[in-house]
Amino acid sequence: MLRYRLTRRGVLRLGLGSAALAFTGRAQGETIRVGLVDPLSGVYAALGRNEVEGARMAVDDVNVRGGVLGRRLELLVEDSAARTDLGVQKLRKLVERDRIQFSLGEVSSGVSLALSQAAAEYKMLHIVTGGHADDITGKSCRWNTFRIPTSGTMEARAIGPLLAERFGKNWYIITPDYAYGWSLQEAFTRVVERLGGKVLGADRVPLGTSDYSAVLLKAARAKPDVLLTFQAGDDAVAILKQIIQFGLDKQMAIAGGLQEWENIAALPKEARIGWWTFEWYWIQPDVPEVKTFVDRYRKRYRKVPTARSWFGYAAVWSLALAIQKAKSLDSVKVAQALEGLELPRNVALQPGRVYYRKEDHQLLTGVFVGRVRQGQDPDDLFEVVRVVPGEEAAPDPRDTGCRIVYPG
Repeated sequence: MLRYRLTRRGVLRLGLGSAALAFTGRAQGETIRVGLVDPLSGVYAALGRNEVEGARMAVDDVNVRGGVLGRRLELLVEDSAARTDLGVQKLRKLVERDRIQFSLGEVSSGVSLALSQAAAEYKMLHIVTGGHADDITGKSCRWNTFRIPTSGTMEARAIGPLLAERFGKNWYIITPDYAYGWSLQEAFTRVVERLGGKVLGADRVPLGTSDYSAVLLKAARAKPDVLLTFQAGDDAVAILKQIIQFGLDKQMAIAGGLQEWENIAALPKEARIGWWTFEWYWIQPDVPEVKTFVDRYRKRYRKVPTARSWFGYAAVWSLALAIQKAKSLDSVKVAQALEGLELPRNVALQPGRVYYRKEDHQLLTGVFVGRVRQGQDPDDLFEVVRVVPGEEAAPDPRDTGCRIVYPG
């Protein structure tokens, strides 16, 4: 366990500034138990592990400063393997056996939606750490659920105009066949049609697909300006390798919505291609707090933090700040405290204002638009062209279909 003297100088040295000063004082009594359900095995395992690492770092940071309301945070982690049935089973175990008071998770949008519903049955606050489907903060929104990552619509609105301007307005889509993929297909179709273009074809493929040859041949025959792939985790690695093997990168632009540092790092150098959005990046010269965070993370885990690391970190800090603001462990009161909550710079770790929108509980975070390339640092794999503010990328809350209704 990390041990530090709880002094103002020590807090500032750790890079958490005023965000942490409200937590001074010695933690005592029972812990506040927080459950995190994430894939630690299966196709999204690398992403899930980084979310867990970021969350654990935040828990230690909060506890070093005296915890919340005089109590320490305790993180209990379960593996969903990105399976909806297993994820819900693990959450129920955390609630009924381990007596968690709040829940976090998960990478998969399908599992995220199921966890949101299960947590609502327990009247428990839940923060989505990784799911991107529009419905999470759209028509399936709930009073108890808040989301850290962007929605599919935010990704499409951030990068779509750039793709149309640079490469053309005839697009082809290959997407995973579940909630996240459907959401992205719909969002990118809306964007290109609004720009005067069209989708020449779209294929939905199952998670865990290893052979993309049939759909890649269809895409080649369509001759689009842009081939959009929305695969994630191991699936993203597989399809990008095969795109290179088929030589499609020489015939059309390769792009998509969300891309992950973990995916790029797992690829051979020749397959590190394309234009994408990141939701956070570890190199931000104009935000000094980022370097402090990266240095601490590297010292602790011997690697650079990714957007997934930041998701876990921001989720735990969001919960701690909201509990402190509410001065309560009641989920309704903590949820109401989260509405409109702005993350301090030492937690937001990016330019601009980052806050939870009251109308749909979406965190309005920047969208980092750019291209894959090798920088001077071996771990610098992405060039950020523009950070699109969350308020610019997000749809009007009246258009999301979300209606927040609190119990009673």
